[in-house]
Amino acid sequence: MSIRDKRPPRMIQNVFVLLLLAVFAAMSTLLVTLGAQVYRGTVERSNANNQARILSTVVRSALWAEDGVSSIDVEEHNGVKALAIETDYDGESYVKRLYCHDGYLLESFMSSEYDFELDSGESICQAAGFEPEIENGFLTVRLTGVDGGQSTVQMQLRSGLGVEE
Repeated sequence: MSIRDKRPPRMIQNVFVLLLLAVFAAMSTLLVTLGAQVYRGTVERSNANNQARILSTVVRSALWAEDGVSSIDVEEHNGVKALAIETDYDGESYVKRLYCHDGYLLESFMSSEYDFELDSGESICQAAGFEPEIENGFLTVRLTGVDGGQSTVQMQLRSGLGVEE
């Protein structure tokens, strides 16, 4: 008889080790799954925040660059409101329009001698709403992201448009 035959079977120890490995595998899987869900939520919130910042930054940048040297107005085309910024470059008049159409914030830049069409703009980012309004030289733009989040850009215009005399 060998020494191996004299030892009692270690069935309980083997079952315990296998059970411990199974619990470890299950807990590892659970941890990875929960971590992935937390990461996904973080990325979605970050994207929504970035989109809201992009929407307001585009409007602010367009206005800061042109206000005071351009005429700023709100236009309506086929039921869509657009913020129109008209500027003269070397004697020619150009119009930059910001507007929301088909789920996107769009920017159109063209000579003022051409007719504006809603499909002529370049998409900047997704957006659900863009409502510009000028009252007494004060511009208010209400922006709605695709997630439903809303932000507002408000600026006193240096161009003085809309000021009652």
